[in-house]
Amino acid sequence: MKATAGSRFNAANYLEKHDRNLTFLTAMTSCYIIGMTIIPYFLKLPPKVADELNLFTVFCSIVILVSALLQNSQRNAVNAEQHHRSALEINELRRALEVHGNSISKKDVEEVTSKYNAVLQKYSINHTTLDYQKYLAENPEKFPWCGRIARYRIHLCCAARDYVALIWLFVITAIFVVVVIFRVMPSVASG
Repeated sequence: MKATAGSRFNAANYLEKHDRNLTFLTAMTSCYIIGMTIIPYFLKLPPKVADELNLFTVFCSIVILVSALLQNSQRNAVNAEQHHRSALEINELRRALEVHGNSISKKDVEEVTSKYNAVLQKYSINHTTLDYQKYLAENPEKFPWCGRIARYRIHLCCAARDYVALIWLFVITAIFVVVVIFRVMPSVASG
């Protein structure tokens, strides 16, 4: 129960973070589109450079479309809330078991098991294997068989998953900077 609740808390945190990152990606890419659209009004650009700005604007538009569709279809905020509530209810059941200590009756175990199964059915969403592995990696004292290298691999996989939208934003920002510094500025200086 503790591992399931922990995994669901991890899933909720990931989904909230992913939703925020997609929103940030969409907002910043929109700003780049505005910037690329405004530049030709203030600077006289050769047609080839203007075409490159337009191509970058189309690329950013596609990124916005994809990120908005992903954000809408994944329902991360709703799913995060379900994971969080599920984890809270599971923790409540676990605490109810802990109150009994070692003197728990078979009837109490059956009752808690029934309630636990009801919680799992009530929230028709499940955490990923990576959420569970993250729980293992965050609790090495409980899972000594999960070695340091395995924990490192899990944290690396989580980082890649958690920050994919920000990695895309970094790539788009790098392209924006390269276009402005190496294409727009030299054409303005020579023109």
